[in-house]
Amino acid sequence: MTMTTVDRVVALHRVPLFADVPGRVLAALAMRATEVEVAAGDVLIEQGAVEDHLYAVVSGRFVARDGERTLRELGPGSTVGELAALAPEPRSASVTALEDGLLLRIDKVLLDELLADRPELARAVIASLVRMLRNSPAGE
Repeated sequence: MTMTTVDRVVALHRVPLFADVPGRVLAALAMRATEVEVAAGDVLIEQGAVEDHLYAVVSGRFVARDGERTLRELGPGSTVGELAALAPEPRSASVTALEDGLLLRIDKVLLDELLADRPELARAVIASLVRMLRNSPAGE
């Protein structure tokens, strides 16, 4: 499936991380994001792997696990790996597709470039990460 830029912008606007980013700024990100299709059972992220990208879930359902412990289920509008895209470190959990899905992959180099060039994106991402941390239960 190939998404149009408009479809990508709409999908990214559903993501809290990018919800406050103006459409024209998000279009620059959307055009350069990579579409990733997965099948049910595919492992999207392997716990312990060092990677430098995040995913925005367009469709499908995913589960994040720390070993055998389920941390959360993710669906459209969710992000996966947002901290790794800002500061690459070993992944704290594995993420597996529960059903077929489509994601937009945003690499650190692209995110860094856009954050440097577009301060409004940086402000929106920082505000979103602060909200996520405030709403996260202690210990996760």
